[in-house]
Amino acid sequence: MADLYKNYKELTQANKYGVDYHLLYGVRPSKIAYVTPHGGGIESGATELCLFSAGTEHSYYCFEGWKSSGNTDLHITSTNFDEPNGLWIINNSFYTVSYHGYSDSVKNTKCGGMDLELKHMVYENLLAAGFSAEIEPDDSPITGQDPDNLVNANKRGLGVQLELSTAQRNAFFTTNTRLGRRTSVNAEFNNYVKAVTDAVNAYVK
Repeated sequence: MADLYKNYKELTQANKYGVDYHLLYGVRPSKIAYVTPHGGGIESGATELCLFSAGTEHSYYCFEGWKSSGNTDLHITSTNFDEPNGLWIINNSFYTVSYHGYSDSVKNTKCGGMDLELKHMVYENLLAAGFSAEIEPDDSPITGQDPDNLVNANKRGLGVQLELSTAQRNAFFTTNTRLGRRTSVNAEFNNYVKAVTDAVNAYVK
C-alpha cells in the first residue's frame, strides 16, 4: 500500500505533534546509532528495540505514531523519510541499525542493508541465539540496499536494516501497548537485543 504522505512536511501539515506523532531521540558521543522511522504504533516494538539497543552509550532516534488508531497512516518509507533530527543523527553516525516490522504470523527477522559484513554478523548472532532469521534477497522491496534508504545515510554510506515479523515483535512483551511495552519486555526481547548489539559492538571494535 502506498504511503499517505510522501515526506515529513506533508505529514506535519495533517497531524499534530504530541497528539498524533512524536519524536524520541538522544545524542551520545558514540559512532553507533539505533533508529526507527516507524516507532510507536506504526510498527509495534520498533521504539523499544531502539531504546534498549542504544542503552546509555549510543545514539537513538524514533519517529513514533501516537494515534489511538490508524497509525499506519504515518508510515513514510525509508527512502523518503526526511525528518531533520533523524537525518542529522544518522548522518553523524558511522554504524547504523534501523528496526522495522512486517506482517507475518511466523517469528522471523529479515536482515538487510548495505553494510554486508555487519548484516551477516547480526544474522549469525540471531541464529546462534535461537531466533529465526534470513538474509533478505537483493531484489526484495525491504532489502534496505537502496542508497537513499535512511539507514545508509551515515558517514560510511552503509547500514543494517532489520525487519521483524509481527509474531516476533508480539513475543517480546507481556503488555503489548504503546505505553506498556517499555516496562514489560521479557527474556526473549533481552536475548534478541543482546544478539544484535553484541554483533555491532564486535564489528566496531
